[in-house]
Amino acid sequence: MTNIKQISDQTKNPTDNYSEEYSEKIDWDIIYSTFHNPKDIAERIAFELETLKAPMVFCGFPEVAAYLATKAEVEFVDTSSAITARTQIRYPDIQTVTEGEISEILKQNPTRNIVISCRLSAFWQTQQAFDELASAILAHPRDQILIDFFDRDAVYEGMHIYYQVAGESKTDNDEQKEKKQQSGDWDFKQFDELQNSNPSIQIANIDVSYFIGSIGDNDDNNESDDKDDMDFSYETRRAFFTKTAILNWCTKAFPDYETTLASALLEEDPSFLVNLKISS
Repeated sequence: MTNIKQISDQTKNPTDNYSEEYSEKIDWDIIYSTFHNPKDIAERIAFELETLKAPMVFCGFPEVAAYLATKAEVEFVDTSSAITARTQIRYPDIQTVTEGEISEILKQNPTRNIVISCRLSAFWQTQQAFDELASAILAHPRDQILIDFFDRDAVYEGMHIYYQVAGESKTDNDEQKEKKQQSGDWDFKQFDELQNSNPSIQIANIDVSYFIGSIGDNDDNNESDDKDDMDFSYETRRAFFTKTAILNWCTKAFPDYETTLASALLEEDPSFLVNLKISS
């Protein structure tokens, strides 16, 4: 059983995808696929891309990258060595797996399509992070950039977001279905606004918890029943943005691109998608 309580997640580097401490201990592929459908996200990204078959740099859920890699050449990027190592083993269809920070990668990478998904932007918590991202994107000609952001207008202090299971249990046994439990909870404590930043950044203080495992008639003397359970919680800080703030920033930072806003990549998620296309 993974049983990790109150993991520190102070995000010393705001652009890190996850602190290495818990990206090593927790199998995030299981979390992602339990509460979201990677195939649906990949299909939505494919729909948004002007040219699906063009090579892309991708940040987000590894399984989403694997679906996209069957259609196009994908370079998967993540800051965590644990996540990149798992991705190389589990998803051999992904053509390239790179450990590193996305802005640093893009400075050297001329790939014309960029997808930064699954709210990686929640870790951009300084003006410097946005300045470096804009500079990296503009370092080479690009055709299209997709980025999703947490929506400040969709949340409030004291709000709970309860994650529901995406789809049915994989077992056909109804009795076993009743003994499975999957739950997630984001508890919003307070918001702190970063002064004099463009875009305006509001930092949410959140208590996060997840449980995926068995409940019911387990034998107390048989530890094998719950060896695969995942039960953990941690405190964290995530960046939220208004649509107006992001739209204004994109218009200023990328004047040669057409900026449009779309609904969230993840169903019923408090986020929105930004689609940047080079102006013709």
